Amino acid sequence: ELLVAESQQLTETMREMQARIATCGDTRRGVWVELNRRGISQKKIAEATGVTEHTVYLELRKNRENST
Repeated sequence: ELLVAESQQLTETMREMQARIATCGDTRRGVWVELNRRGISQKKIAEATGVTEHTVYLELRKNRENST
């Protein structure tokens, strides 16, 4: 059935996108860690990237937790 095939394709596309988003998130976190290490505040990072300071804080915390 055509709709089943379309549904399968959409599911596969969504899985690929989820994997890409996860990779981008990891990369972005690394950039934020480096910016923060260089003295850029969480507030400035948040303003520059259009997210909340809390988001930046949580991502930096994830990095600290994973590196210990």
